[in-house]
Amino acid sequence: MTVAPTLSDRASIAQPGQALVLPTVLLGPLRVPGGVDRAAELAALAARAATYATQARGPGTRRAYRAAWRQFCQWCASLGREPLAGDPDTIAMYLVRRADDGRAVSTLRVGLAAIRAAHHLAGIPLDLRQPAFSMVLEGITRSRGRRPKRQATPAVPDLLRPLLATRPGADQPLGARDRAMLLLGFAGALRRAELVALRLADVTAVPGRGFLLTIGRSKTDQQGRGEPVAIAANPADRDFCPETALQAWLAHRHQGADLCADLPAADRDARPLFCAVSKSGRVTGEALSDKAVVRLVKQAATDAGFDATHFAGHSLRAGLATAAGNAGAGLPALMRQTRHRSTAVALGYLRPAELWTQNVSRLVFAAAGGVEEG
Repeated sequence: MTVAPTLSDRASIAQPGQALVLPTVLLGPLRVPGGVDRAAELAALAARAATYATQARGPGTRRAYRAAWRQFCQWCASLGREPLAGDPDTIAMYLVRRADDGRAVSTLRVGLAAIRAAHHLAGIPLDLRQPAFSMVLEGITRSRGRRPKRQATPAVPDLLRPLLATRPGADQPLGARDRAMLLLGFAGALRRAELVALRLADVTAVPGRGFLLTIGRSKTDQQGRGEPVAIAANPADRDFCPETALQAWLAHRHQGADLCADLPAADRDARPLFCAVSKSGRVTGEALSDKAVVRLVKQAATDAGFDATHFAGHSLRAGLATAAGNAGAGLPALMRQTRHRSTAVALGYLRPAELWTQNVSRLVFAAAGGVEEG
């Protein structure tokens, strides 16, 4: 929780006209020049901003903003400039320097968003609509282009199977957990933060079909309304079945150290679905961070003989979306499973497959007696 300095604290450490350190959840401490003169106003602003910042930005965004803000502050310090000066010229110079260092336009925009957020939280006006600034940003974009960021290799079924084969057997807690995380992350097209945030109560069995997952909060559901995701069973191949993998893990999970106590049902249901497993195989009940998903995917890729640098936590989500496109899934069905809000992003997974559907060159060659139409 963000705690602002008391009035007595501020009076004892600062004089009028001096800077005030404003704690924020989103960006960490902000040194506001001349902020002591507005201490009461900024303290109230910080209290409100703490709540809004937590609700409006996910953990990944907060990490990115903090890193970008630190870099901007370090650059300003090297030039003797004030980061929170509300000066578009300083920000334009910084973007040019970062562009010269080879940073992608998308990275520059994250930095710009962090700088804008810092000024907003500190109550300092910043007008980036000035032609001089907007022309610099447009010039950088045109000269460097919007290079697509490196995409993680999608863990489509043909790649996911070797990853699963590297995990210990389901009779061991670690093996059961890893297999369930990989298959649920894939079948549910889950973001890594969504996967580790699941609770025992979020799983509802649907006999004869599989089970439903309730995603309590996600990147596209910051208000936490909850979104159901259907996970189909695959009885034809139990080694590649999310339901089978989950049942195996739950058998170990219900013996976890945190569930052995006589807890009320509500408390038990609120415990993490996936949790840490000690080296001795003890299910500890401790929640996992989203980085645990990254480590799992990369380790499995390495053990399977793949280049782990091409894999990431997003590989599971991208794998389902890519495989769905290759299988001929329509846009509404894909977006229902992946919970994309942007049709442009969802179409990115369908278009590669659609390039070969009713492809004009293939139709022409088939008509000319060449390739068979398919």
